[in-house]
Amino acid sequence: MKFGQKFTEIIAATHPSVSDQFLCYKTLKKCLKAIPEYKATTANGDTTVKPGEKRKLTDEQRLFLKTLNAELQKFNRFFISAEEDFVMKETKLEAAYRQVVNRDGSRAPMFTMQRCRDACRALADFHGELVLMEHWVSLNYTALVKILKKHDKRSNLSLRSPFLVSVLQQPFYSTEVLTQLIAKTESRFRKLNALIASRGNEAEANGSEANGHVANGVVAEDDEDVVATVSTAEVSLSLSRTKAAMECWNGLKDSDSIKRPLGDVPVLLQAKRLRSS
Repeated sequence: MKFGQKFTEIIAATHPSVSDQFLCYKTLKKCLKAIPEYKATTANGDTTVKPGEKRKLTDEQRLFLKTLNAELQKFNRFFISAEEDFVMKETKLEAAYRQVVNRDGSRAPMFTMQRCRDACRALADFHGELVLMEHWVSLNYTALVKILKKHDKRSNLSLRSPFLVSVLQQPFYSTEVLTQLIAKTESRFRKLNALIASRGNEAEANGSEANGHVANGVVAEDDEDVVATVSTAEVSLSLSRTKAAMECWNGLKDSDSIKRPLGDVPVLLQAKRLRSS
């Protein structure tokens, strides 16, 4: 399946609040088709504009670049807004987490299994959102690489490498905060699951006493919490979109056309560092 078709499927499977924030791949392809196909006239067939040569853009090329830059600005606005929301949400989740876990890893005074389960579900949902955003970045970057590669094949203007150097400096590609939030969320989720497991072991050890409560028709709130665990079905449901995104990305990342997504970017960055040193 071609990249464009797979990319369209991914967008269609994404929540409507996010689907509009992907690269307008079809629009850019239309802009690209309007650019007259360049035919080499040199003996060696070199179509790259040489250093010092004036780069004359056609109206069609200007429209392509204008559309491409507008897409970058769209990415940046969406990512910055989402990142701010993630940071605020993480602060709230931390407060709920601290109700059940002390900073030294022990149970907090307010610990109950219900609070622990609620925190687990909230962290699972949050982790799903974070991973989806991580894949959103990767997929859009891949789409940019693809459309730029198509442009350079068709046009006499080589955009891929210099444009990707610029992309690496864009806010939407700066995922350090996102990566930290994912790691922190995973660590907290594992800790809560460990507490649930340890509480379950305690319940098993005190099984005879618990059975006595049940036999008498009395089930205390803590007893019910002890035998309950985080519902696998609930967690699986909350992570279903995350799994779908990962499967889609895994289907794309091995494509031969994106084996070298940066093109000449590493060489250009190295040259830039040498000039500044």
